[in-house]
Amino acid sequence: MSSAATIYLGLDGHKDSVTIAVLPSGALAPTRVDKLPNDLAKLRRFCERQASHGTVCACYEASGAGYVIQRAMTAWGYHCDVIAPSLIPTRPGQQRKHDTSDAIQLARLYRAGELTVVPIPTEAEARVRDVVRCRETFQREILKSRHYILKFLARRGFVYREDTN
Repeated sequence: MSSAATIYLGLDGHKDSVTIAVLPSGALAPTRVDKLPNDLAKLRRFCERQASHGTVCACYEASGAGYVIQRAMTAWGYHCDVIAPSLIPTRPGQQRKHDTSDAIQLARLYRAGELTVVPIPTEAEARVRDVVRCRETFQREILKSRHYILKFLARRGFVYREDTN
């Protein structure tokens, strides 16, 4: 394989592992599918081995894991996109949540240009977004607790009709 070839990687990441499908630009099927521990050092070594065969382009679904892999791969000099999971084309009745098939499907659709890329926030924007989400969660929990206490008191005959609770 020439160094001008592009190697597409479809990553299906989880807390403990990352399943990677390797799909060279001219191949009909992935040349390999590996399951690695979710460890950036191991992922980097894997990408370095693939980069010896061509230019590495990777993608994975946006999830609660955030942009750690994307930022790391970009820092290592590889192209990595984060994909909007709700916009991944699927056939009716097609089951998802199978790591190997999800990784293969991501690599194929990525190579075909059929995936929608998510804009990557800066680290400062991500921190602000996390604080805002945390605050919203706390506000919801406070309201739920207040309602719970008011219903608890109402069941025991304490109903406040004057002024505010």
